[in-house]
Amino acid sequence: MGHAARVERLVDAPLDRVWRALTSDELTAWYWPARFETDALVEAWPGGRLRIASAPMDMGVSGVVTDAAAPERLACTWRWDGEALETQVSIALARVDEGTEVAVIHDGFPTSDGARDHEQGWGDCLDRLVLHLDRLGRARD
Repeated sequence: MGHAARVERLVDAPLDRVWRALTSDELTAWYWPARFETDALVEAWPGGRLRIASAPMDMGVSGVVTDAAAPERLACTWRWDGEALETQVSIALARVDEGTEVAVIHDGFPTSDGARDHEQGWGDCLDRLVLHLDRLGRARD
């Protein structure tokens, strides 16, 4: 077993809308800061590919989707470019009265420091997701 990062956020948007933000090219608009000029590919089916990269930052991550049940569950392997360690990410979405609860578990880190670093990273990503969907919601009002 390894150490895991666990992060949750409440998003004021419908379940299907959050799923689309996570699994389409819309991911490029919020996953990393805008200066990263993010490219992304998410094939949201078992055996599909995951690729999120930033040419200006010279970094990226790749994986294979291991489980997908739209619009509630996505799981994949996760490997940073240039690293041997492969970890696992599971994202669960649940409809709640206030919108959608997003829960990320990123598992398989050999140390608690690695898990803690990714917990911070996922927290930042999900904060950007909340802001992204809030901005889109306000634009429609």
